[in-house]
Amino acid sequence: MNAYTDISYTSKRIPRKHRNAFTLIELLVVIAIIAILAGMLLPALGKAKAKGKSIACINNLKQTGLAMMLYSDENEDYIPRGNGYPWFLVYMPYMPEGGTDENFSGIRIYKCPSYPNRNPKKRQIITYVINAWKFNGPNDPTGTEQVGPSKITAFQEPSNTVHIGDNENGSWRPIVTGVRDAVMDLNDVFALHQLPLNERSGQLNPERRIASERHNQGSNWVFLDGHAEYLVSNRVVSNLFREEKDPNAKMRITPADR
Repeated sequence: MNAYTDISYTSKRIPRKHRNAFTLIELLVVIAIIAILAGMLLPALGKAKAKGKSIACINNLKQTGLAMMLYSDENEDYIPRGNGYPWFLVYMPYMPEGGTDENFSGIRIYKCPSYPNRNPKKRQIITYVINAWKFNGPNDPTGTEQVGPSKITAFQEPSNTVHIGDNENGSWRPIVTGVRDAVMDLNDVFALHQLPLNERSGQLNPERRIASERHNQGSNWVFLDGHAEYLVSNRVVSNLFREEKDPNAKMRITPADR
């Protein structure tokens, strides 16, 4: 066997190396597939998270509605309304977290999980607004502010009358932290310009006190019979706040109004 034969024989015994690495094109394909899947899943996850927050908000309002009924039973059918003694202090004894007038910062039920805090150093804990609208009969077009309590029995349709719902997060709102707050008002509704939409034009009210898009395209509310539900902003109209309903009032702002 000569030298050439030895080299040839030896080369046949050397095992071939297996290819373990991806090529650049294969890596780019994998990355593209992951990006496509993420693009499909993230919106669904975002919607699921938003839905969970809305459900938690509804539960907060149901708890507040229960406090309303307990309070009215113990106080000759009276319930809190506008900026007299604040409604959230009136209902505080019925909240599981407890609290005092001087410090109620530990109460979580008054805060919607979807409310955006604009000041990271001061956490807003009152994110709901109360119906303080008083009308002098069903034909009164504007109404006034009810300061202090009124009787729940004055409302003809409790199941069709809102009590408390999502407040707008405008820069005009005072931040209520629950500890030595200098200002705690602007948490009530009593005028047309405080609704999410203008009832005539359908445009956003710049001075609205009710959230227009807190949950999707609307807000959550608890009604005077204790039930809570979601309302699209074009359904939040003045007739929902009245003691006596106007039979001719619009119950929805239709596209024609816009």
